Order: sequence, then structure tokens, then C-alpha cells
Amino acid sequence: MGRSKARSRARALVVRPGRMKELAGFLRATSKSRQRVLVLCHHNADPDAVASTIVLADIFNQLGVEAQPGAADGIAISSQTVLKKFKREIPVNPQLNADLVVLVDTSSLDHLGDFGARLKETSLKLAVLDHHKPVKEMEQLSSFYFVREDFTSESELIFRVVAELGVKLTPEQASLLLAGVMSDTGYFNFAKPETFEVVNGLLKAGADYQQVKEALKPPEDISKRVAMLKVAGRSELRRVHGHLTVFSKLGSFEGDAAAMFLRIGADVAFVGSEEKGRVRMSGRARPDVLKNTGLHLGELMEILGKQFGGSGGGHAGAASMKGKGKLEEVKKQLYKILEQKLKSKK
Repeated sequence: MGRSKARSRARALVVRPGRMKELAGFLRATSKSRQRVLVLCHHNADPDAVASTIVLADIFNQLGVEAQPGAADGIAISSQTVLKKFKREIPVNPQLNADLVVLVDTSSLDHLGDFGARLKETSLKLAVLDHHKPVKEMEQLSSFYFVREDFTSESELIFRVVAELGVKLTPEQASLLLAGVMSDTGYFNFAKPETFEVVNGLLKAGADYQQVKEALKPPEDISKRVAMLKVAGRSELRRVHGHLTVFSKLGSFEGDAAAMFLRIGADVAFVGSEEKGRVRMSGRARPDVLKNTGLHLGELMEILGKQFGGSGGGHAGAASMKGKGKLEEVKKQLYKILEQKLKSKK
């Protein structure tokens, strides 16, 4: 008989917010067990995901664990620029020859693309360290599950646990994490007071702000500029309970396009695409809208993802979904939900 592919369904150790000591304890225990560890992040990995993955793998190795970083199904162009600047590499679709897979900045196996399907068929133990909305299925699949949605970036979470461990970051590691923080907070537009505490710690650890800023500067991309102009021309504006809501279509750069609509005046924006019966959509919302209405785009996208046979999730102000069907039908369901969610809290 070959080894069973059914992953153990033993109850996960679920760590509630505020208990960073338990996360540090898990990392120490893993280091003592001498397990081989793969630290893995989502497909099209952004700078926050890449930085967190590399630094956590470094920390595991410093603690005496054989660990390697990896990304599923490719990394974003912005991440490639950061890696080149700091002379680091991250394998894409690495070999699954580990005892434990630690997922960072990844709330669901669906966010690993085709690599996630491969991983799900193995019997490898999973651990999750994330800052997105919790996903019940992942809690059930994981042997250790740690989610802190209050962090604005995964890099902040990694910095906090490194501090709890008493491990000293190198200037390069600090710079990578600073790039992650700056990227995921939109250059601090979505930062909290605690974010700047982390930034201060990273600068004290030797992070080079000027180098990070240079690394994050997007290269001139005529195709992206053309796409932004196209999506603006296709946009549809509605007022939903007084909130300016934009919907548009684009075959790429959906998240960037939704963010652009906020910069030019939208309160909430959604940009979707449809190809061969499959749909995907990204959304963005202004912080004041979230505060006044209780809207959570991660929850909204999770609902839509399930309705259309796919998945969805993310943060309160930035999230995405993918599924099967027609984009027009997704839009109809989206506005039904928005009619309920965009009512101001009494």
C-alpha cells in the first residue's frame, strides 16, 4: 500500500488575536523538531508576500531548521524588481519535499493556483500565518492556524514574531519587510499607528528607506497606461445609498484599476474580467466608507466566490474573487449585496 494522500483532520491549534507568544512558541517547537519546512506564498506574489516568505524562511534557518522559501505559480513584476534590488531569489512552484508547509499571506489553497491543487492531494502538514479574513476550511486543514486581521501587512506580523523570538534582523531582511509594509499599505495610505511602530523598528534594524522606495518604483509600462485609459472609458457609475460606486471591465490589472478609481473620486470600485466561462473581480473601498457602513470587501468577495463556484476573500478595503459564469451576473449579485451593505450604520 502506498502512503495515504488524506491529510490528517486533527483539530488545528487556532491562535486568537493578541497571542504572539503562541506563534513564537510554534516556531521554536518546529525548530526543535528538525522538520524540513517549506514557507510558501500565493500566486502572483506581491512584495509583501515575497518579503514575508523569504524572511520567515531565513528565520527558520537561523533557528536550525532546514527551510526554503517558495511562491506558487509566479510572482508579480513589482516583486521581481524588489528581489533584484536586494539580490534575493525565491523558487516558483518548488518541490514538495518538506515535512511541513507554512503558508504566509495566503488565506486559501485556491490562492495557490494549480500548485494549491497539488498541495491539497498530499499528506503534508500545513500551518497558516496570515492577516486576511479567516477561512474555516483552512482552519480545518491546518495543524497550526494563526490569523491577525488587524495587521495591515503580513510583513508586520513577521516583524512582530521575530521580535518576540529575540532574533535580530539583518539590514537586508529589514529592508525586504519595509518593502512589504509599504506595498501592502499603499505607501502608508492604509497604515495604522501600530504600522509606524513596525516601520520605526525596521529602520532601527537597518532598513534602507531610499533603496526600498527605489525598488518599489513601478517601471514604465505602456500597456498598463493603455489599460487604465480603457477601463476608465468602460466604467459605470452608480450612487448606492449616497456612495459613488464604480464598476468596469478589464482583462488585466484589475486591482490597479480599482485603486485608480478611488484616487479619482470613487468611494467603492470593482473591476472584473470574463474569459471562457470564468470570471474574476477585484474591489477597493475608501477607509471612511468601511468605517461608516461596516462594509468588508473580503466577506463580500467570499460570498460571491461561493455563489459562482469559486473562491474569494481579502481585506476589508481590498479583496478579490474568481468563479464560473458571466460577469454581468456577478455584477447583478454584487449590487444586490451592496444595497444592503452600504447603508450607514445607525
